[in-house]
Amino acid sequence: MRICLLSYRGNMYCGGQGVYLYNISKALAELGNEVHVIVGPPYPFKMEWATVHKIKTPRFNEISPDRITSENLSPLTFYEYMAARFGNFPEIMSFSIRAFLKVKDLIKDYHFDIIHDNQCLGYGLLLMKALHVPLIATIHHPLPIDRQIAMYLSEDAKTKVKQILFYPQFMQKIVAKRINRIITVSEFSANEIVKHFKVPRNRISVVHNGVDTELFHVSEKLSKNLDSDYYDITFVGNCENRVKGLPLLLKTLKYLKEDLGMKVKLTIVDKWKEEGIAPPLVERYGLEDDIIFTGFLTFEELSKRYATTDLIIIPSLFEGFCFPAVEAMACGTPVVAFKVGALPQVMEDGKTGVLAEPGDWRAMAKAVVKILKDKELRESMGKRGRERVEKLFTWKNAAEQVIEIYREIINAHR
Repeated sequence: MRICLLSYRGNMYCGGQGVYLYNISKALAELGNEVHVIVGPPYPFKMEWATVHKIKTPRFNEISPDRITSENLSPLTFYEYMAARFGNFPEIMSFSIRAFLKVKDLIKDYHFDIIHDNQCLGYGLLLMKALHVPLIATIHHPLPIDRQIAMYLSEDAKTKVKQILFYPQFMQKIVAKRINRIITVSEFSANEIVKHFKVPRNRISVVHNGVDTELFHVSEKLSKNLDSDYYDITFVGNCENRVKGLPLLLKTLKYLKEDLGMKVKLTIVDKWKEEGIAPPLVERYGLEDDIIFTGFLTFEELSKRYATTDLIIIPSLFEGFCFPAVEAMACGTPVVAFKVGALPQVMEDGKTGVLAEPGDWRAMAKAVVKILKDKELRESMGKRGRERVEKLFTWKNAAEQVIEIYREIINAHR
């Protein structure tokens, strides 16, 4: 097949959609398909297996008056500038329009069999329907969930209003109803798409994400002694995204240190941002000597961190799938997380890790202690985690299922 993949952000460091794009495109190409990728900034790493078509577009949070010149002024740029000024998120809609123009141009030379959108769902996709090519989209989770959580975490009315304005959920609801098929990554996300976007369940296919099981693999753990050494726990995620639960993570660490008497060092795989939400919280809880920020890691470095840490902790208030949980399991490392979103489907509670009640940092801390104090339990959970990944979460399996969906939609479209 000749496949056209769309993604408004392409780099793996920008989040799950970048990881998905990189790996699903590679797996589809390895199955003998011709893959074209239309992508916005930040752009993906080099993808030798695909033809990459880059869309030049300003990031919504970088638009400023001095960038609006006679050379780059256009209706779309003006829209982006004004929308960003009023606290909206124009990136999705503007990328979809630019992607439509690019597809319309490319389709003259490349007769695509299918167009596959990755989490955008902008109005430009409706224009693509005029090209008479089957159109599907992967929705990792519906945006209304992000808005609900962001509003829940907002401390004042002004911030709540900003969250209402920010998310373009009305647009995504309209587009989701009008494309040929939706792929999502968990049964939980499928149910949420039905709930928020009113898409019939029979138009949604669940295909689990995968993990590179050669890159993320089991390594020898470092031996710890409770009486003399600190245990090493790790968090992988964007500290500035409140959905990822940094405040709850730091409460957990404080409780571990002061109330449960554990000798624990926390490694956070993210950048330390002086103006971010982490510095005041770290100071408030007196954790300056207990946390290390690594900055961004290469995927080889990340794999080593997963494989050699004692435990991965995921304090998220929602996860549509959760790559860190699966990557940690692939490396034979147990996971402690809240029982939210798709995590109960990704993990096996009590077997590959422990799921605490949502938001209960005390229960999370006690689960951490339970696992750290029991070496045999850690090893057992790590082994079962690896087995679960090999059985359920590989990119080859995901690509084979996606191809079957492509065939079904193409045949129905003829």
